[in-house]
Amino acid sequence: QGILREGLEDVKQFFKAHGSCRLPLSPSLLVKGIVPRDCSYFNSNAVPLKLSFQNVDPLGENIRVIFKCGDDLRQDMLTLQMIRIMNKIWVQEGLDMRMVIFRCFSTGRGRGMVEMIPNAETLRKIQVEHGVTGSFKDRPLADWLQKHNPEEDEYEKAVENFIYSCAGCCVATYVLGICDRHNDNIMLKTTGHMFHIDFGRFLGHAQMFGNIKRDRAPFVFTSDMAYVINGGDKPSSRFHDFVDLCCQAYNLIRKHTHLFLNLLGLMLSCGIPELSDLEDLKYVYDALRPQDSDADATTYFTRLIESSLGSVATKLNFFIHNLAQMKFTGSDARPTLSFAPRTHTLKTSGRIRDVFLCRHERVFNPSKGYTYVVKVQRESPGEVTFVQRTFEEFQELHNKLRLLFPSSLLPSFPSRFVIGRSRGEAVAERRKEELNGYIWHLIHAAPEVAECDLIYTFFHPLPRDEKAAGTNPTPKPAGRECEGGTMAGGDGRGLPSLLSSSPDTTWARSLGKVGGEVKLSISYKNNKLFIMVMHIRGLPPLQDGNDPDPYVKTYLLPDPQKTTKRKTKVARKTCNPTYNEMLVYDGIPRGDLEQRELRLSVLSEEGFWENILLGEVGIRLRDLDLAQEKMGWFALGSRGHGTL
Repeated sequence: QGILREGLEDVKQFFKAHGSCRLPLSPSLLVKGIVPRDCSYFNSNAVPLKLSFQNVDPLGENIRVIFKCGDDLRQDMLTLQMIRIMNKIWVQEGLDMRMVIFRCFSTGRGRGMVEMIPNAETLRKIQVEHGVTGSFKDRPLADWLQKHNPEEDEYEKAVENFIYSCAGCCVATYVLGICDRHNDNIMLKTTGHMFHIDFGRFLGHAQMFGNIKRDRAPFVFTSDMAYVINGGDKPSSRFHDFVDLCCQAYNLIRKHTHLFLNLLGLMLSCGIPELSDLEDLKYVYDALRPQDSDADATTYFTRLIESSLGSVATKLNFFIHNLAQMKFTGSDARPTLSFAPRTHTLKTSGRIRDVFLCRHERVFNPSKGYTYVVKVQRESPGEVTFVQRTFEEFQELHNKLRLLFPSSLLPSFPSRFVIGRSRGEAVAERRKEELNGYIWHLIHAAPEVAECDLIYTFFHPLPRDEKAAGTNPTPKPAGRECEGGTMAGGDGRGLPSLLSSSPDTTWARSLGKVGGEVKLSISYKNNKLFIMVMHIRGLPPLQDGNDPDPYVKTYLLPDPQKTTKRKTKVARKTCNPTYNEMLVYDGIPRGDLEQRELRLSVLSEEGFWENILLGEVGIRLRDLDLAQEKMGWFALGSRGHGTL
């Protein structure tokens, strides 16, 4: 802090002598002074400085930059240039991945400036709002986006931005082998755009813990990211869109393998330690797999997504980083509520005179449960507001208060654990009485507790409260996406550029009542029939209400000996599985093929019991234009819950 103050004085003297200057970060940025109160430093090993410069343009905002000393920013510049080229390739092909690419400039050996992106936060700060173990939880990112995008259309737009930018980041970081991906090196804007920062390690040069690589997953894609995409903890059709985006973006970059190898090859002699020999170029070559077909590359990248999503090592890495950062957290850091977009105080909101928990209401979105309606009365005449809070939000308030005050000053909190169903009506009624007593004692506690910012923030209306003010809605349950299938043409939640056409009924016939759809890509070349099983959406749940373990099985009929049987892997507990698996029939002449029908069945694996048939579709191959690839969604029929 002392060194920062001394440096700021030197900068102020510089501006007194010279009046203004252009920032090295961009010659178009003209500044006339520095704003000391907005300057600070980051708690990382290199302790980079956060600087705020006064804009010469009186209508312009202050220009905020990061000054780093000790890192070779030439590597960051090169990485950002490669990502910028990738983004241009995508845009030229009509695929806007909504990437956030910031400026970076090396001003000397081991020093330079980096542009600060406004309205953005690191994943670590978002996750630790839910506690130090927040990196293991699924809801932090979704809750944070919901907090900053309270309106439904705003939130849907933010999720759409997240899906595109997350897909672009997955492809870019994998191809360039960007390592050291802890949750302080990944940021999220309030608009939903995700982006990576700090490219001190790339081309697979990962940090090591002894003989163990710190970055063990192909790229960072965790369950809290999937939660935002799916809109919950179960796979949805939006996850299909995400996988398709990743594979499409990956295949577009693969077409330009030689461009990236040549550009990186030109930098071999520049002295960047992690780009020094042909082995480093070979890493990019191996990542792009130019020898593979697009279909093989699609299957390959789908497996990478599954591997990254299932990696516990990434979350453990985040958690260890959270613990390491705790030593840097100053004692003046005040806890905040994860669901409140800003802090409110007694002075700004007005003194609370009384609170009363009126009733509980059943809710179905974002998850099933109960919310509690609290009447808040302030000292201002006639000022009464109503706020809706869940039991988990009451519990978060209590946990944050315990960080500030000893337990002797706080009332006891109702137990979270109950016998039987924790979301039943009787439990909600009992909790209502217990929470009512809790908040009454809270408001009448010692002044330092009752008047603290946490309590006034908790009882201040959120946008969702203002939207529901004066009403007592009875929400209808949003039907599960896997119940009863989806209408042809999508479920209304797909991304605009990826909406699929309705199932083709001219050459594909469903067998019985429609119960879901399967996305296929069918092609024929060199006496080989290629069937890419991509996704299934809207499968019905099993009779016991559980999600199935679906897999796909195909035959070429007629086939009395069942020699043409092919099948995919089994997806676990989902009504919307993703496969991207290629099933191949070799040695089939065109004339023979035109006499065949492709019979595709979707079944649920039942272990020791007979597998359950979920749906079927028959495709007449003679009606196909075999000279071109055929891709689309096909309706699945059901002959009832039969077994095979």
